[in-house]
Amino acid sequence: MNNKKSIKEKPNDAFILAAGYGKRLLPLTEKCPKPLIEIAGNPMISYIIDALQLINIENIYINTFYLSDQLEKYLEENYPNIIISKETELLDTGGGLKYGVPTDYDRSIYIINSDTMLLNDYEDLLYRLSEKYIYDDADAVLALSKKEKAIGYNGNGDFFLDKDKNISKENHSNIEKFVFMGISILNTRTLNKVNNKIFSLNMIWNNLILKRKCSGILHDSNWYHTGDLISLNNFEKYLIENK
Repeated sequence: MNNKKSIKEKPNDAFILAAGYGKRLLPLTEKCPKPLIEIAGNPMISYIIDALQLINIENIYINTFYLSDQLEKYLEENYPNIIISKETELLDTGGGLKYGVPTDYDRSIYIINSDTMLLNDYEDLLYRLSEKYIYDDADAVLALSKKEKAIGYNGNGDFFLDKDKNISKENHSNIEKFVFMGISILNTRTLNKVNNKIFSLNMIWNNLILKRKCSGILHDSNWYHTGDLISLNNFEKYLIENK
C-alpha cells in the first residue's frame, strides 16, 4: 500500500517547443522548419505527437515562429486537435510556454523539445516523470540521462542529482553530471514569477533549484538528440534498421 499523500494530478497537457530556427540543421532548415524535417519518411515532430496521443494526453500545444505557415498547415491537416501558439517574435522557452498556456492556477504540463527522440519508451518515461511530480514536493521534474546514453549529445552534462533526487548545479558528492533530455514537467503557475516577456525556462529552474523544488529522474535507455545533421542521420539509420 502506498502511504504517500498526493495533492497533485498527473499532467493531461503537453507543450512541444517548436518555434526555433534550427540553425544546426542547415541547409535542411533553410526552407523547412526543423519540426518538419523528415526522418525515415515522417516529420520529426510526428514521432512526439504520436507518442503523446498513445498515452491519451488531452491537450497538445505547439509553439510556432520560424516558417510557421508550413508547420501550421501540416498540423491542421494531420493533427487538427493540436493547439497552436503562434509567436510573432521568438519568446525563448519560458516566454513561449507562458504565452501559450494558462498560468493562473496550479496546472502541470509536460514540456518536450521537438528534437528529443526516444526509442519507443515515451510512455514509461512520462509515467515516471508524472509519478515523481505527483508524490514529490516539487514544482518541476526533469528527465536526465548519463552522457553515454545521449546519442548525438556532445556537451559536458547539465545537472547533478543529490541523494534525494533533487536537481543541483553543484557537485556535493563527487558524482557525474547528467544530461537534460529536453523533457520535463512544470507547474505553470511558476511562470508568473518572471515578469519578462522573453525568457528561458532556465530562469524558472534555477529559482526552483535554490528552493529545492526541482527534482529529477534518470532515464536508463539510449535516446537521440537530433539537433544536428550527424545525429539526425544516425537516428534515421536506427529507425530504418529496426523497422
